[in-house]
Amino acid sequence: MEHTSDTTLCQDARVSDSPLIRPYRGVLAGDRVASRREALIDAALEVFATEGWAALSARRICEQAGLTRRYFYESFDDLDAVLGAAFDRITGQVTQAVGAAVSAAIAADGEAPLSELVAQAISAGLEVVTTPPSNGRFLAVAQTAGSSIAERRARSIDDLAAIVEAVLSIHREGQLVGRKQARIVAVATNGAMLRIIDSWLGDELDLTKEEVVSWATIVALGIIDAVVAVPE
Repeated sequence: MEHTSDTTLCQDARVSDSPLIRPYRGVLAGDRVASRREALIDAALEVFATEGWAALSARRICEQAGLTRRYFYESFDDLDAVLGAAFDRITGQVTQAVGAAVSAAIAADGEAPLSELVAQAISAGLEVVTTPPSNGRFLAVAQTAGSSIAERRARSIDDLAAIVEAVLSIHREGQLVGRKQARIVAVATNGAMLRIIDSWLGDELDLTKEEVVSWATIVALGIIDAVVAVPE
């Protein structure tokens, strides 16, 4: 860990002019802290997008955000914590988008085919991880980075598993789908989707966005059929 005085400025001539560190009348201290925290997460993702994982450090993130190290440690204990927060933000957006897409599809057509629900869920999730594309690359790299991400990944899988369980319970003709099966489907599809998306974003797969959704849907349906065929 880098050891620097809390009052040391990041190496950016614009730090003292940053609107995030000037006091604002009428803005509560808690709101300022929250704003700085979000700015640091934004900065971490921006550094990753332009310079890669290896460039991420507390110092570089501060430089990008235009904030002092004091404010970094006001919000985060260390680099792992801010990277974990970035991971939580993206996975939370993915889960929200997937859940909303599934709910909307069910509300519009209660008998929508499973393939249609899966395709809409994947399309919604893909939109999050490709806007910008660095979101998807960040998730793919972060999940192999270890440290605090492992626990956060488990929580995100739990959220996806709950959606999988709800969807499959509708489409298995009354057959109950257990939580273990739903979690296996969530883990397997999550890994497969990220690998497909990462390969596509890395130009390893020559596919259109629509083709990515189509192939990912085929893979997801195959995983679902294989898993639910095995009793718990």
